[in-house]
Amino acid sequence: MGGEGGMMMTPAPRPLQYNNNSLDIDSLPEILDESEILRLDEIHFLSKHLPARVLGSDWTLKYSTSSHGFSLNNVYRKFQNGVSPTLVAIQDTEGGVFGALVSHPLRFDEHFYGTGESFLYSLRPKKEIYNWSGENQLFIQGTAESLIIGAGEGHFGIFVDSNLYKGRSQSCSTYQNEPLAPKGDFIIKTMECWTFC
Repeated sequence: MGGEGGMMMTPAPRPLQYNNNSLDIDSLPEILDESEILRLDEIHFLSKHLPARVLGSDWTLKYSTSSHGFSLNNVYRKFQNGVSPTLVAIQDTEGGVFGALVSHPLRFDEHFYGTGESFLYSLRPKKEIYNWSGENQLFIQGTAESLIIGAGEGHFGIFVDSNLYKGRSQSCSTYQNEPLAPKGDFIIKTMECWTFC
């Protein structure tokens, strides 16, 4: 029942808990910024798949198209001194939400870089994680023209252009994924990049 002076007699409920013990309450992340894309249940879903070295770390919004503009060069500048893995979240104009966890900060590099900690994911219309298949090491490539995450035989897990406007998602051998956008090609509504500390 209630106490006097508006005081509660029972403790506040703890935030979302999982019954499968794969993620305990202490490893749930602290979200230091507000996301225009990710819902709380989606953040918790992604948290269960993060590399062990960042589990329980605070999430910081390092880049968003709403705040920093639609420019891949701006993305590279924001990550110049970074060390954390990066979570890329994309919402397309069709309402799809998908992206990637990449093992390193995004950077300009003509060569592919990264490690098998990286994965692709889809959140809407369905939740799915695509881990590294082991078939190749084409994790991330950042050029002046595009950002590519996952590749193989001319196909890209995620490809976005330099204006962060148009993109494409295809099945690729790095992740053995289904296309993350149902139509393959997509137009970016919003893109966010999160780091962990």
